[in-house]
Amino acid sequence: MNPDVNRKIKVLIVDDSLVSQKLYQGLLKNDDRFEMVGVAVNGQQAIEYVVSYQPDVVSMDINMPLMDGVEATRNIMQINPVPVLIVSSLYQTSEVEMAMKVLEVGAVNIIPKPHGPGHPRFEQEARQYLNMLKSMSEVKVVRRRDNISKAIPQQVRALTNLRLSDFRILVIGASAGGPEGVKTILTGLRQDFPLPILIVQHIHPHFAEGFGHWLQTTSNIPVQLAKTNQQILSGNAYLAPGDHHMVLTSEGISTLTNEEPVGGHRPAVAQLFKSAANIYRNKVIAILLSGMGTDGAKELKILKDHGAFTMVQNEQSCLVFGMPGEAVRLGAASKALSPQEIVHELNTMKP
Repeated sequence: MNPDVNRKIKVLIVDDSLVSQKLYQGLLKNDDRFEMVGVAVNGQQAIEYVVSYQPDVVSMDINMPLMDGVEATRNIMQINPVPVLIVSSLYQTSEVEMAMKVLEVGAVNIIPKPHGPGHPRFEQEARQYLNMLKSMSEVKVVRRRDNISKAIPQQVRALTNLRLSDFRILVIGASAGGPEGVKTILTGLRQDFPLPILIVQHIHPHFAEGFGHWLQTTSNIPVQLAKTNQQILSGNAYLAPGDHHMVLTSEGISTLTNEEPVGGHRPAVAQLFKSAANIYRNKVIAILLSGMGTDGAKELKILKDHGAFTMVQNEQSCLVFGMPGEAVRLGAASKALSPQEIVHELNTMKP
């Protein structure tokens, strides 16, 4: 019998708000899956408590005294990696962009703070918070270093038999740990990159617009939230908005749908990749970045079988090797590279 079956998930709460602390304590106390091991009121204390209590998952606020959630998460992921779930009440666009920085330094996911008892959405948001903690606790995160994979190894070369003119579209799928990779690719691509780019990133709908603004601040090409029945243009990037699938309906046209979630996800990478395979077949470059679960892996294999060029983020550079790992297991990847190497590959392909 596995001795870990009945072991409770150890949760560290990091929040300076007494109201939030009491809310989380109440939720965890009433769910026998969890054990709250401590409450830290600032980032410095959070770093100490991670070492002392060895939690399975950290529930982290952003705005706190002494040290905010960004610096705390950065330190935790470099010193003593543990899954960090950001629980934020930031609502202004500029603040949401700050929240994106926490994902960049290694937080696994981000959700809005749940409302308290008496609010119409309390039950739904409380359930979402607890289920997210459960999912995050099962993620195997890796130690982060600020200089990870900055250098391009000498052995990385473009595939000489492939040309960008062989392809009509670039599709990217990402989940937990993916925002940094997406940003790296859009920042590194040359300005005259000739293909339209469609991106599905698993992110809470509340943060989708802020994520788009955050990408645009450094991207070499225009980034916009996708719309219904939209003509997609070369050299432009289109991001699936929150809670909508993004699919291709014909060459040069994408749309949004409210169809049921796929594997619990809406938007789902699977839907984008499947539509790309149907419309463009071998004229696709497809990239699957860091993420938990398996979304998009099977569809990446379909694309590869059609003759598309498929790349996944390698294990060394992934925060979570779930989706890319499943793609590798299925034989769906033409190459496994870091985001920096993926950019190098794209930029050195012949016209």
